[in-house]
Amino acid sequence: MSLLTGEGIHSGYGDMEVLHDVSFRIEEKEIISIIGPNGAGKSTLLKTIFGLLKPTKGSVTFKGNSITGLTPDRIVRLGMAYVPQVENVFPSLTVHENLEMGAFILTDDFSARLEDVYELFPLLKKRRRQRVGKMSGGERQMVAMGRALMLDPELLLLDEPSAALAPKLAEMIFERITAINETSVSILIVEQNAKESLKLADRGYVLASGQNRFEDTGENLLANEEIGQLYLGG
Repeated sequence: MSLLTGEGIHSGYGDMEVLHDVSFRIEEKEIISIIGPNGAGKSTLLKTIFGLLKPTKGSVTFKGNSITGLTPDRIVRLGMAYVPQVENVFPSLTVHENLEMGAFILTDDFSARLEDVYELFPLLKKRRRQRVGKMSGGERQMVAMGRALMLDPELLLLDEPSAALAPKLAEMIFERITAINETSVSILIVEQNAKESLKLADRGYVLASGQNRFEDTGENLLANEEIGQLYLGG
């Protein structure tokens, strides 16, 4: 049984359908990369999975149970976390306070989990008293990812985690994504930096015009000349 599956998903905004019969699967401990041109529906797919958008057709199944149409607060409690591309931190709060906000539904002591997150992001531990609004884009992205991990999810959805970051900071983010995956967290990542995301992905999907175009291992997608010319800039 796959950890997450989507079957024949149609979704969008009001009368504008963006996704047309999109299907996918994610196995336990996999990194899956979704690439494609702007407007392909990549972010729309993440929002639909996480309950921010309701599909008009199709189904989403998580750990063998249908989550189609469930609200994000219910999906979070099932073991899924989502980091949007923008507005993903509380800039007026410190790093430590942001991470505490990530544990908002927990009623027991979460200090051990906090230390686990600090171990994944040593920089955040050093900056834990700093207000996030004064941090760089890459540091903020680490805060957002760390906060999402506070509930110890089985699946992490990441929307454009390297967007607008300098190459060295983007490289650091991709390294942290690999480290998170090594703690047995499955990851579904949407990225414009297609080459780098496919390098770390077990498998990848190419979306174009809201539809599935290709599915293969990350390695094979990188080696595919057609995909290289159309979607990887070379």
